[in-house]
Amino acid sequence: MQSNQNAYILALILYLGITVVISALRALAVKDQKDFMVGGRKVSTFMMVMTLVATWTGAGSLIGGAGLAYRQGYSELWMSVGAWIGILIVYKWAGRVRKIAEYTLPDLLEKRYNAAARLFGSLAMIIGCVTIVGYQLKGGAYILEVTTNIPWNKGVMIIGAAVIVLTLLGGMRSVVALDLLNGLMILFGIGIAALVLFFDIGGVGGMTSSLPKSHFSILGGHSLVWGISVMLPVLLLLLGEPSMYQKFFSTESESTARKAVIGWVIGVILVDLLICTVAILGRIKFPHLGEEGVAERVILDVARKGLPVWGGVLLLAAALAVIFSTADSFLLTASTNLTHDIIERFIVKGDSKQKIVLINRVVVVLFGVIAYLLLTRFRNVLTMAIAAYTMIGAGVTPAVIAAFFWKRATPGGGLASIIGGIIGTIAAKVACDIVVVQRYFEAHFGIPPSELGEYVMIPAALLAFGMLVLVSLIQSPPAPSKWEPFIEK
Repeated sequence: MQSNQNAYILALILYLGITVVISALRALAVKDQKDFMVGGRKVSTFMMVMTLVATWTGAGSLIGGAGLAYRQGYSELWMSVGAWIGILIVYKWAGRVRKIAEYTLPDLLEKRYNAAARLFGSLAMIIGCVTIVGYQLKGGAYILEVTTNIPWNKGVMIIGAAVIVLTLLGGMRSVVALDLLNGLMILFGIGIAALVLFFDIGGVGGMTSSLPKSHFSILGGHSLVWGISVMLPVLLLLLGEPSMYQKFFSTESESTARKAVIGWVIGVILVDLLICTVAILGRIKFPHLGEEGVAERVILDVARKGLPVWGGVLLLAAALAVIFSTADSFLLTASTNLTHDIIERFIVKGDSKQKIVLINRVVVVLFGVIAYLLLTRFRNVLTMAIAAYTMIGAGVTPAVIAAFFWKRATPGGGLASIIGGIIGTIAAKVACDIVVVQRYFEAHFGIPPSELGEYVMIPAALLAFGMLVLVSLIQSPPAPSKWEPFIEK
């Protein structure tokens, strides 16, 4: 076991060394704001596919989602279905996003609505993105603790420092280059693990004879309302996911953006199915994890004890790639939102492009520290994920959907939707922690208090969409110049 641990530590050192070298080399190509924020708008289709797949697959999938799959089986994929549907919808407007050729999603919000929508949208995105970075750090530290015995508090510092350094060196140029490596490692490492486990437990026959039938059912014993409630946050998050738009702005052309979306949906479906399958096969190998309340570590136990050493090293490398690819993308997005959409837009207009890059790098460090401080505010990775998904999904996505699909959406309606989504998210999160509310929903709807937080997206999104429609219909229709760049005639 000690030799295995040494192999995992060596894999960690090797991974960090390679990624730092790549980032340092990419940093040499950063000349101005466009290079740092959108990679000089030169990202190819294949590179874009890899970075989209790698970024979307994070600790929420590897730890929270895997734990859910361990307990409930393939019905866990309801969360993933939300992403698959969202990506198919995004295909419709990916080319238009690139044609507009801005830097960030808040740029689009101001263009379609107004400056206030940009400001409040930026705040929602910053809160959501920094929270996402936080649970990547938490997940990364957990991986190191379980596989290498590095204490959790030290692991957080190692992961956090590495993410900050990798992000601030080259910005989007670093992120995209690293995600080419990360995407390949994720597909290869998790794919190999699934194959080895599948044949080890006896194939399909071994699976069906060792697992409850509910693990292969569509809803896993839950209601359709549950399925929609876990799918909706992911769907709405993806449609408003700010790093995705920033990456579309980084592509070579409109056709590159659209082609990348096709590869993205194929890659995400494959990775989601593989992670879910490894977790389910892991239940057969390690049936005690559920009783011990540590189902979330199933992928890590598979790496440590369910595979040959070489397979475990590959799976650990894939796990690290999952963490770093998501953390650096969302850290860059949050820092760019503050730098470009608030500081540059409202505070220090007209500063040199080199100074803006410097400010952006300072903000990367600041938000990395804040993400670390957020770790104590949530019970587990899944709870942090849902909170972040809801802040972006309810606070930003309704206004984004209306921007591309509803000519009648007004600047006031877009702003009201964003503010309503932010308020709704906070109010729903607070309400879910109130004992009286928990008892009411358990008594009338059969929702256990421990699961009530999984439903916060529903009231928050309803409030956001309601405010969007109500205020837009009260106000006069917007001028055609507001919607023409976004909606096909």
